[in-house]
Amino acid sequence: MYADDTAILARHKNPNFFKLALDRHIHALEGWFTKWKIAINATKTEAIMFHKNWISNMINKFPRVKIQNEIIPWPKEVKYLGVILDPRLTWKPHFLYVRGKFWANTRKLFPLIARNSRLDKEAKILIYTAHLRPILTYATPVWGCAANTNLKILEVLQNKIIRTICNASWFMSNTDIRKDLNYPSLRDFIKKLSVNFKKNIDLHDNPAIQNIGSYSPNIKRPRNVLL
Repeated sequence: MYADDTAILARHKNPNFFKLALDRHIHALEGWFTKWKIAINATKTEAIMFHKNWISNMINKFPRVKIQNEIIPWPKEVKYLGVILDPRLTWKPHFLYVRGKFWANTRKLFPLIARNSRLDKEAKILIYTAHLRPILTYATPVWGCAANTNLKILEVLQNKIIRTICNASWFMSNTDIRKDLNYPSLRDFIKKLSVNFKKNIDLHDNPAIQNIGSYSPNIKRPRNVLL
């Protein structure tokens, strides 16, 4: 649980088994919510299947899960805590969503960071660092290991803004511009955030966090389902 959002994760090779686990947990949650007089918005409840060989027609074969006697849909993507989750966890739908959000906020600040703006370069960089880069790097520890081709969607956004701020000519490389500014590439910054996050988890004094097992990637693990 996080604030007013609740997520249930079940894992098994057989869909009938994770359906049984989900039904059991949903029943327990419904009793708990009723006891504490918390309303459940069944219309906003979604379920998603994570599978490396996921294809669109698999949705028709998924078992039906209900909450408050309403069938929970199986969409191709779900949004949880501001992050778009896709069945194969490629994170490309999330990056495309972030790109749209990034440009929407950039347009509001563009008079300040445009090429012909009277602000000095340091102030423009500060505006980007404080207001725009956090949009690109939100939830970095979750999707930081995405494929390079997908990460490039975000990397291109930073490069475009940096070139605009510096009024760079077409023949100037992005690497040289960052070196002159002493500014890290987005990929390096993502790596730094992810490493610091994992270090903080290891040093955290919360017993619930300490009991979280270490992650070891294994492609042979059974499929997961998130509700």
